[in-house]
Amino acid sequence: MFSIRKFSTELNDASEPKWHFPSALSPEAHAEWGLYKNLEYMGLHEILPPGAGQNRAKLRKDIEEYHTAYAFDFDDTDIDTFIARRPDALAFDKGKKLCVCLEYTRAMDTKEDWAEKKEQEKNDRYSSHLGFINHLSHREKSG
Repeated sequence: MFSIRKFSTELNDASEPKWHFPSALSPEAHAEWGLYKNLEYMGLHEILPPGAGQNRAKLRKDIEEYHTAYAFDFDDTDIDTFIARRPDALAFDKGKKLCVCLEYTRAMDTKEDWAEKKEQEKNDRYSSHLGFINHLSHREKSG
């Protein structure tokens, strides 16, 4: 908890908060952002007005392009799972253009290697999403 408190108040060179937690602006407004909202916030995907499934179709096309470019096996079910996955929160360092997925897990003291296994699970769960974000960033040349 100390680490989160320290880094959430750390300032950049312009004396502004270094890290931004946009999905947790207040306890009342906290939300787990889905992939659409995360990409919109980063300027990598425009959320179009509702209707005709335009957002889903464009995002699916981008996800298919990413999986094809890196020769990852995928099918429609994989894409639906990819879109539905959402971290507990995100932290952004706009100065360094860093995005960090935050997943909160209660401590379990049943096995010695529990923490390491849980961290690996989380890394596996979101590594493809971070790869996809990097793919779109490079495509859009936004870094």
